[in-house]
Amino acid sequence: MTAQNSLRASVCLMVLCLALTACGTDTQTTTTSAGDNKPQVTMEQAASAPRVENIYGERRESLSNVESLFERNAKDPLITARYAKALRESGDLKKALSVLQPVLKQKSVPTLAFTEMAAIDLETADFINAENFARRAIKVDNKNFRAWHVLGIALDAQTKHAEGQMAFEKALELWQGDKVPVMNNLALNLAAQGYTDKALNMLYDAQKEDPDRVEIERNIRIIRTLNEPAGQVWPTRAGNNPDKPKTDDVKKDAPKADADKTQKPKEASKPAATTPAPKAP
Repeated sequence: MTAQNSLRASVCLMVLCLALTACGTDTQTTTTSAGDNKPQVTMEQAASAPRVENIYGERRESLSNVESLFERNAKDPLITARYAKALRESGDLKKALSVLQPVLKQKSVPTLAFTEMAAIDLETADFINAENFARRAIKVDNKNFRAWHVLGIALDAQTKHAEGQMAFEKALELWQGDKVPVMNNLALNLAAQGYTDKALNMLYDAQKEDPDRVEIERNIRIIRTLNEPAGQVWPTRAGNNPDKPKTDDVKKDAPKADADKTQKPKEASKPAATTPAPKAP
């Protein structure tokens, strides 16, 4: 395996690792300040409101709050799915699965329940099932941007990069809120396919959205390395390059009669001025 192919393989693995992290980085829900003039609503009223964060699970919710809500509304499939999501995000996959499975057997299953089942499968590395549940979530509601995102991750993990790209692009098109994690995952997907220029452009756009994301800068450095011309040889210290013949060996092996014709081996070509040298991560 060449160094460039090895780096591409590393990018494929990074897609999965970073994207799994992105699934759990939803914005924390905030409460209304006391000085607001908005009418106060009960927890049950808030739960039943058809808001995006309730339908798709866009925001991270407090486990204790959702658990309290679930205890009073255990038969509500959407609240149950929200509770399963909070459990998964807290690291309790076993309980999240036990809470969610009865909902999946009902006739009418909310899109969030399928999305959460797909997310659990991702975390247990069951990528085929993750893909299937994400597709079921999208079938219920094709505007479910979180399901499109999860689908992209599941497809990438199976090296179905072209399909994964389409899923990420659809997620980005529909996304509401912080879209940097999706942009990052799409960029890594493009890099895994060899589209390093497009990947870098996507990462530069993501960096404009949030200049403080250290993983974006790190991935830019990695993909810049992938973007170097094939066969590029960087200068090394004398004797450290096994492909470079030593001058003394050339002279020693050359016939004496042709000694005056013996040429010194050419030094390794230096990178073009327009090609950025790879930086240490």
